[in-house]
Amino acid sequence: MIMKLRIVLILFVSCCSISFAQNNQIDSKGRKQGEWVKFYPNSKVPVYVGQFIDDKPTGKFTYYYPSNKVKMIVKHNHIDASSEAFMYYENKNILAHGIYRNQEKDSVWTHYAENGRLSFKETYKKGTLHGKKTIFYVPYDPNDKSLVILSEKTFENGVANGPTKEFFPDGVLKMEGNYVDGAFDGIVKRYHPSGSLHILERWKNRKRHGWWITYGEGGKELGRVYYYMGEPLEGEDLKKHMQKMKELGINPNN
Repeated sequence: MIMKLRIVLILFVSCCSISFAQNNQIDSKGRKQGEWVKFYPNSKVPVYVGQFIDDKPTGKFTYYYPSNKVKMIVKHNHIDASSEAFMYYENKNILAHGIYRNQEKDSVWTHYAENGRLSFKETYKKGTLHGKKTIFYVPYDPNDKSLVILSEKTFENGVANGPTKEFFPDGVLKMEGNYVDGAFDGIVKRYHPSGSLHILERWKNRKRHGWWITYGEGGKELGRVYYYMGEPLEGEDLKKHMQKMKELGINPNN
């Protein structure tokens, strides 16, 4: 009986050793192969658990917080180098969802607030913002099911380029304008909460240029300031400049 117990114990230890030996393997070329588990320092909690083929992650990878709660699940397709990622808060609500391609963010990524409400969407190409980014208001009231846009902006290769808009919490347009190479260009309009025009701005080459006009709620003009390549002009300097523009047949806003 004692001999049988010893044999069983030896077999059990041997099987455990074989199972353990199958983790975290590197082949003769130094490439990760098979199942890998990485732990937090001085902890039995894994940082991640997943599998590799020829040093490339494949299949499902699960990442954990030090609390042992799931932090992220990534589903890898080593054939086309794409990965679908689901990120989570420690309260188990989803934090973000999107695609990696060649380990870079790609296509539309959707982000959420900790209470589970949609926070913003952004579009990537080869790891940089490229396309529309939309930010949403996140209501404090859990019973508020509204989905209201805070702002919209367009990017090209990581730089703001194209139309942009901002909105008040009730959906009324707050601002509209255009970006060129990351800076306002041309006319920018800002609105009162009622929807009437508040400020008319003009931009050129990253600087204020032309007449800036402020309006009251009823549409009455309250004041204006003229800028020439970022510098405000007034008094005699303004008169001389306007006279010169007139003589040259140039619109002072251009």
